[in-house]
Amino acid sequence: MSIKKNALRLVSLLVLLSLCAGIPGCQEAAPPAAPAAPAEGDVSFALLMDEFFAQWVSADALSMNYFLADPASLGIERPAPTFGEVASREVILRSMKENRELFDRLMGFRYDDLDYDQRIVYDILVRDLELTRIMESEDGFAYYVPYIRPIDGVQAQLPILLAEFNFRNASDIKTYLLLLADTQRFFGEIIEFERERSRRGLFLSDTNADTVIENCESFLENREDNLLIAVFNDKMDSYEGLSEGQREDFKRRNRDLVLGNVLPAYEALLGAMRELRGNGANQGGLSDLPGGTTFAAALLRQKTGSDRTPGEVDALLKERMEGTLDNIISIIRRNPGIVERDQNGETGQIEDDTPDAYLTKLRRAIATDFPPVGETRHIVREVHWSLQDYVSPAFFLTPAIDRFDDNVIYINPPEVTDNLSLFTILAHEGYPGHMYQTVYYFQKSPHPIRVALESLGYDEGWATYVEMKSFSYSGLPTAEAELLRSYREYDLFFLARIDLGVNALGWGIDGVVSFCEDQGIPDRAMMDELYELVIGNPLLYLPYALGLIEFDLLLKVAEQTQGKGFELLEFHRFVLDFGSAPFSLIRERMWDWMAAS
Repeated sequence: MSIKKNALRLVSLLVLLSLCAGIPGCQEAAPPAAPAAPAEGDVSFALLMDEFFAQWVSADALSMNYFLADPASLGIERPAPTFGEVASREVILRSMKENRELFDRLMGFRYDDLDYDQRIVYDILVRDLELTRIMESEDGFAYYVPYIRPIDGVQAQLPILLAEFNFRNASDIKTYLLLLADTQRFFGEIIEFERERSRRGLFLSDTNADTVIENCESFLENREDNLLIAVFNDKMDSYEGLSEGQREDFKRRNRDLVLGNVLPAYEALLGAMRELRGNGANQGGLSDLPGGTTFAAALLRQKTGSDRTPGEVDALLKERMEGTLDNIISIIRRNPGIVERDQNGETGQIEDDTPDAYLTKLRRAIATDFPPVGETRHIVREVHWSLQDYVSPAFFLTPAIDRFDDNVIYINPPEVTDNLSLFTILAHEGYPGHMYQTVYYFQKSPHPIRVALESLGYDEGWATYVEMKSFSYSGLPTAEAELLRSYREYDLFFLARIDLGVNALGWGIDGVVSFCEDQGIPDRAMMDELYELVIGNPLLYLPYALGLIEFDLLLKVAEQTQGKGFELLEFHRFVLDFGSAPFSLIRERMWDWMAAS
């Protein structure tokens, strides 16, 4: 999982939707006609890209701090030290107006006047805006995705983002303290948004509300031991250029703001969750809501970067589940005793080592099949104890575009049960996953608008694609590595089909029960738990599962088309050079790359 630091914004200048178009069904499209030769570029369009990025990155001080180390070098002013706007009726209407105006401006450009990179940006923006129109087509759609969610909601992400706030100079420290002072205002507006969702019958189910309540209660325990106090004190102790008096003054101000503003904001959220629990709660997935199937289909395209319909995605997931199961059976038949060893905990045993050592091993292992990346620094940290029950097993914090030498990977200890899990998680988050892909692309100095237009399906699809490859780097016997990789894939496709079924295909709990029973899972408590998981975090698993499938399909087309001339290293170089984008754009331009190879 890669955390984008602007994830707190629900509505900004543009609802940043990455979708794919033009590839119906499960078959690969024929190569399109070759495009006209790239032009020198359109100066007006370049100015539009600069303007768009400046407005996007300036929407709040937290995003600015993470995405740009030196905004002045790009002529961008720092925004007011707040968390920015929370969605309201006024903000939503303004966003819709701005989206229409941006679309009209795009229609004023001649496509043939744009250079290669500008055409990619143009295509992404036009498709984003077309999808935005769908997601704005009904009055209530803006309230279908909450700020507060059990796994990846604001209440879970904000403490980590604040703890990792970059102190590059004393001004950053002051901005950080002003952000802490803005927390109650920010949470107050989020609470009002959630109250409006409740009035519309959209609030979390009781089970998911209970999870958020427990999340808040855990964060509020041991107030003096709060991570925002401990981490800040450590940073001040190591920060150069401050007198002892200044350090102590900053520490005191931070402690007062955490205890007097941040924790009261969480207490207010906790009270609101208790108040709204059971009041106007939605007991089903997105597809149960008015117009929900239309919204879910658009959200699916946004989150995955794939233009496939829910039905087509379900068919792909079903096919991969069946193929993975066949592969598991085949491995077991060829390797007598492997199941017994697995049940006895004898499989997946790799040498005990540190995260840094595993990352070094991974970096060396990928040298043959992945293009080199320049030197970069990283640190692996553990999730604070107060957040461990409610965040993902691991995540990577995307660095600043103009200072990507320092990278942070978080590991959640209770979720990492063995050395192999740690190794493959570090492949997902580090090499050759999120950290490698991000640093590789940033080193190419792309226009920063490409970061604003990143596709979650590409990002998580790539990280999952290479995570599955990492089993072969672990040093395990081939059959054992293949079996454990297949187990991991099967679990992912299983969760993704339930997620898709409930949120996009109209499954209720009966549909989940039927599906689980078909898979040989009779545990009703588990079925109920899975149902609550996917209605509380709609389409959470699809960027991973469908993103993996889309990368595998791209690889298959390249292998079949290039035949003996295919080189895995060059395929990886192409998709990494292209950068995060909808899969249809990558597929379309891959034909040009293969023709030129």
